[in-house]
Amino acid sequence: MSEGAPFYLLWMSHPPHSTVHLSEALRLSAMATALGSPIRMLFVGEGVRALVRGPEPYLYGPPMDRLLAGIVTPEAPVLVHGPSLTLRRWSRGSLLPELPLEIVDDEGAAEWIYRAKKVVPF
Repeated sequence: MSEGAPFYLLWMSHPPHSTVHLSEALRLSAMATALGSPIRMLFVGEGVRALVRGPEPYLYGPPMDRLLAGIVTPEAPVLVHGPSLTLRRWSRGSLLPELPLEIVDDEGAAEWIYRAKKVVPF
């Protein structure tokens, strides 16, 4: 984890298309980024489903790599909870290749939570 300015951590734990959680998190992320507030997104539990590539990427809306453009960068990649992937029998190869991702374990996720200025659950 790199040192830097305080950041807001968005805790993404809900399935992507069953609620408004993902769209509201993306809206908050875009607004905060535009105002200069650093954002990090941690996908855990059912939230990792938003990052899994599928056969029809436009079925439910624009692809995640487009939605996260400008919010996620190689210097501030999407954080993905590794145990959540393993539980669902997915791997790094199951996720969208266009997104800069960092796989974190339980300890890594806890460290990101600890370092965040605020944690916003979605």
